[in-house]
Amino acid sequence: MHTSFHDSIALRLDLSALQFETVQLQNLSWSIADAGTLYGAILVERFRTYGCQLLDIADHKVRLLHGASQFAIDNSSVAFELEENVNRLLESNRDLVHRCGDVSVVVLLSPGEQLHNTVLGSRPTCLMHLSPLPFAKLARWYTQGTDLSMGAFQAVPGSCWPNQIKSRSRLPYFLSDARATATQSDSLAVLTTTRGSISDTSAANLLLVDGKGEFVSPPKEDILVGCTLQSIERLLNSKSVRIHFRDIEPDELSRASEIILTGSNGGIWPVRSIDGKRIGSGGGRPKLRMLTELWKEHVGMDFVAQAMTQQSMG
Repeated sequence: MHTSFHDSIALRLDLSALQFETVQLQNLSWSIADAGTLYGAILVERFRTYGCQLLDIADHKVRLLHGASQFAIDNSSVAFELEENVNRLLESNRDLVHRCGDVSVVVLLSPGEQLHNTVLGSRPTCLMHLSPLPFAKLARWYTQGTDLSMGAFQAVPGSCWPNQIKSRSRLPYFLSDARATATQSDSLAVLTTTRGSISDTSAANLLLVDGKGEFVSPPKEDILVGCTLQSIERLLNSKSVRIHFRDIEPDELSRASEIILTGSNGGIWPVRSIDGKRIGSGGGRPKLRMLTELWKEHVGMDFVAQAMTQQSMG
């Protein structure tokens, strides 16, 4: 991590006072007796600022608190004002945030230490910190598009754990991406369901544009529904445009006129190829242009131009 972030201020829940204390990021630690360490029971929310301001944080809070309820974390025991504390984190790192243009915010939450074989969900562990946005990579994705490959592993089905929990346990994504990047740098692996249909990627949800020019996404029960995808769905609904959530077979990817990725760090960006085959027939990606303009209006800035500027400065 860049030195400036290594020395940045983070927040850690102080259980004795049930409030967050400031600590240098390099001094954050996680107990070996914590349920997060023992079982991988860690919830994560990652979102970025736009123009140094928070956006759509309510969606992240809903998902985080839903996951907390699944982990039997007693939210009443924590003064968990997400927006207030994230703003405090940003203010504590004001110079860094403005120097970088924008940053990524990471929130980690677990049930806490396990004592006498009992997880004390009323005394959770919670950490918040900043990380840099990969502007150089984003600039490449915006201008060139992302290359996809069919992953070697399947997404974890809802029968194993609720797939709307955004957990730090992301091993299928990690292993699939490791294989994908071994042959093509910057590529992302596409995971499939146990039925063989398309799920999502480690960094983004997928939106296909079919032969009729309609937006298609895998069913919500088969993916981790990203907060960016939720926002885009609302924006499209306001324009009387629907996203059709249905099973997508792998061969549909190569036949799509456009594939668009949506994720917290990048917002909206195109797919260039799938398993080496170019996507689209040179039609200029009209749906991507339309969504990009909607997203610029929503976030209040030209996020593509920002990435181009920041990557040249970096």
